[in-house]
Amino acid sequence: MEDGGTLHLGENLDMPVLVQLIPGMSVLSLMGDLLGVPQGVPVGRRALLRKSCSERLWNAMGPLGSTGSLRIPQVLSPDGIGANAMRGETERISDMTSDSLSADLERTFGGELPSAWRKVADDPSGFLAAYSGLIRTVWGSVAPLWNQAEPLLEREIQRVGVASVTGTMDALLANLSPRISFADGNLRLPDNAPRVESVAIRKLTLMPLVSGTRACVYRVDDGHARIGYPVTGLAPLLAGGGSRREGPTDTLAMMLGELRAVILRKGNQPVSMGKLADLLQCTAGTVTYHCRQLERAGLLCRERKGREVRILRTLKGEALMDALS
Repeated sequence: MEDGGTLHLGENLDMPVLVQLIPGMSVLSLMGDLLGVPQGVPVGRRALLRKSCSERLWNAMGPLGSTGSLRIPQVLSPDGIGANAMRGETERISDMTSDSLSADLERTFGGELPSAWRKVADDPSGFLAAYSGLIRTVWGSVAPLWNQAEPLLEREIQRVGVASVTGTMDALLANLSPRISFADGNLRLPDNAPRVESVAIRKLTLMPLVSGTRACVYRVDDGHARIGYPVTGLAPLLAGGGSRREGPTDTLAMMLGELRAVILRKGNQPVSMGKLADLLQCTAGTVTYHCRQLERAGLLCRERKGREVRILRTLKGEALMDALS
């Protein structure tokens, strides 16, 4: 697999950040998992989907992973917003002309088609029929989960909005996914993904996914990065627990994660790392890791007092606590 590359967002993140609910991105993530690009999909769910795909549909999937990772030409990407858009997307793909597909393959691969895609170019109408059927089958698996995740998706819009107005988008990005990291203004993409050259980004769209706990899909065009990541709170839903509406919402935990939210709250006065580890009942290494992420986001500072390292909220951390109190 190739290195996924780095997207330069800038330390001040002075750009539009949008959230779009695009169910087709979860479909593409699940297809990637079937092709061997791990997305954190539960084994049972993956097995059921494999059984539902006929040989004809599997043949359509072959070219998608022919470059060693999931790489979808733009015209084949189901980009419609909202669950009701998927029917229209599958119809659009099945009705696509051969010329439209050929032109986009040229743009995507620069005229050097991999052998698997040359077969598509020889029979574009047959491929489009099979591929639209594949999209429809995978969406049939995703749709019930997408509907159950509606409260989580709505909450994600709120979470990103809070980060935007409080100036803490860097903290949110640092906690986006176990396969994506953010530090010093740079968003680092997964290794097992199509390579993206280091590029300055002028616009960022976040797309929460419901496919798996390690899901990641993205596309970068003309300075616009679209990043798909697991919606916060997905794991219990995948385990069959459903999404919960009841109970008060901890907006700080929504943004930072529960452990980092507790650490930031404890930072209202100097506290040692050792005491934090005892209070949180976790290892010193775990506390150090999460404190370092909060420090990179500008919410905490660390200082050494003799043999102890203590943490304390910064002015930015205090402002975030005030905004969310």
